[in-house]
Amino acid sequence: MIGNYVICAAIACFSFVWLWSYRKYNYWKDRGIPYDKPYFFFGNIGFIMRRSVWDYCFELRKRHPTDYVGIFLGWKPTLMVQTPELARQILKKDFEYFQDRSVNSNPTDHLGCLNLFTGNNPLWKNVRNEITPMFTPLRLKAITELMNFNAKELVVRVKQEYINNKNTVNLKQLFSMYVSDTVAYSVFGIRVSVLNNQNSPLWYITKHMVKWTFWRGFKFISIFVLPAVAVVLRVQFFSEEAANYLKMLFWNVVEERKKTENVHYKDLVSQLLSLREKLELPVGTDSKLVDEILVAQAAAFIFGSVETSSSALSYCLHELAYHPEEQAKLYNEIEMAVKESGEDILDYNKLLELKYMTICINETLRKYPPLGYLDRVCLKEYKLNDHVTIEKGNPVFVNVLAIHYNEKYYPEPMEWRPERFSSYSETDNFDYTFIPFGEGPRICIGKRYGMMQMRAALSQLILKYKVEPAVPYPVTTDPNSYLLAPKNISVKFIER
Repeated sequence: MIGNYVICAAIACFSFVWLWSYRKYNYWKDRGIPYDKPYFFFGNIGFIMRRSVWDYCFELRKRHPTDYVGIFLGWKPTLMVQTPELARQILKKDFEYFQDRSVNSNPTDHLGCLNLFTGNNPLWKNVRNEITPMFTPLRLKAITELMNFNAKELVVRVKQEYINNKNTVNLKQLFSMYVSDTVAYSVFGIRVSVLNNQNSPLWYITKHMVKWTFWRGFKFISIFVLPAVAVVLRVQFFSEEAANYLKMLFWNVVEERKKTENVHYKDLVSQLLSLREKLELPVGTDSKLVDEILVAQAAAFIFGSVETSSSALSYCLHELAYHPEEQAKLYNEIEMAVKESGEDILDYNKLLELKYMTICINETLRKYPPLGYLDRVCLKEYKLNDHVTIEKGNPVFVNVLAIHYNEKYYPEPMEWRPERFSSYSETDNFDYTFIPFGEGPRICIGKRYGMMQMRAALSQLILKYKVEPAVPYPVTTDPNSYLLAPKNISVKFIER
């Protein structure tokens, strides 16, 4: 008898959940909006850990070549917009409705939820205003000297490991080491070279970022796509070990600075310490929370720099290996610049003048943007057009891949053609058809930093080495990674 009651109760519960889900999954249908077919419980994210988020966005624009399409993050209705015009509305024109991102880790994970990337207004605005001076042309000019030094170490590493020893190069790891050396100085003022086998405190943290395991991938997917799950499971942006080590490193650097009060540092730690006095927070906020906010900015900068630049450099070298004519053209540009300058290393201004290099990088970012979509959350009811009204609290995504691969703007979009950007200027987003760094008030603050980092590496590598293919042309994306990351990408380096 008890068993029958249990069975009946279970059936009743399942029926209730199924009917509730059915009603939820009719959200877009009831509004006459095209949508991707959802599946029970998962909605449209049943692919996670089997395919990458990047691949899902890529395939979605083929299944639904419409201006916008409804999807479900679990049970949460989310609108994916897929045109430059709508991207402009969400990211800039009507920004007051979409100031915050939809991402969220658990509230106790301060490194994960209080940084510039994930933080909400007014925190992100206050922090951004104070950190922006880190990326002025004057500051970048100074740090380009270190980027060039690290690029020299990169050239030496290639010679020793991959030419002399004939080892297979893991481009993603190699460039992560290069970026890590530069970021160590940019954030902490630490001059160290993991490329030269020196013990780098930052590489201790960043080497884990290169490896996307199943569990690490799941944590990031939940933070960015299923924030409610992230809160329930108390998921952290960084591992506890990495977070504790980063905090220790940050405050050790601060303590050392107190001993040299008359020295003026120009790194991120210095900038954040000045922010400490200006940060506007509610009255009564614990001072420890302020300190956590400072470390959170350093953590986000490290993660963003290493992941995005290392992948972009990997894909760019891969494309150059498969495009010998374009590679020769780039080599000729670099060689001519070196001869004209009389120096074997190009400074900040000379690197900026490498127009063909810039368009090679831009075409790589067009074809391989680090994020498949840009996320925002609607803060108050918003009328997108005469047919669509977005309710408060619903996420709105901009499908970057639907725009970057639209044949209307980029004929034969699967082809890698740098000449598409021959008329490009640094501030040009091609009328919102080119948004690898995002756009609007929340555009990536480190855009120019990342671009210069790539210029420095490519200028010296291509000058010294010719690259040829080492893996099949279509590169599989890592399904465990939230950001675009190649599963296996390599080239053959040949001395010129």
